[in-house]
Amino acid sequence: MSTLPDDIELDGVTLIRIDAPEDIACWTAGVEGGDGGWTVSIIADPAEEPSAEARETAQGVVTEFAALTEAAIGYLVDELAGPHRELSDVDLARLSGEEPPFGAPEAVVWQDGTWMMRFAECGLEIGDEYGVGVMFAGRTPVAVEDLSDPGDV
Repeated sequence: MSTLPDDIELDGVTLIRIDAPEDIACWTAGVEGGDGGWTVSIIADPAEEPSAEARETAQGVVTEFAALTEAAIGYLVDELAGPHRELSDVDLARLSGEEPPFGAPEAVVWQDGTWMMRFAECGLEIGDEYGVGVMFAGRTPVAVEDLSDPGDV
């Protein structure tokens, strides 16, 4: 295995390599903005230098983080309140409140350029412990990720 970089420079942010299991590499950065800031990470499994696709996606996410967060929240509200979901009355009430119950957003980018916006704070049952995620295809939200299984986080 080649030596992996300690940091990755993107326009406007530096991702720092953090401790991870030997077969995985992870770089992360805090990005100013929102309520307390945001987090962007690139994960390489197996451990290798981030691909051009991962870097390009991470750069786009950093640049458009606020708009992508809003798109993810809107998608969560629409999907979770839809007729095919079975939320409790309490969760439906939380979802229809003035402020949707999603906070502490972090973007996770994988080697192939796919990515997910994870909300570590989620006031709904679906988000107990590990939050809830929204998978994106480019800049478009496409799926809700139930992160209740710790192996998915």
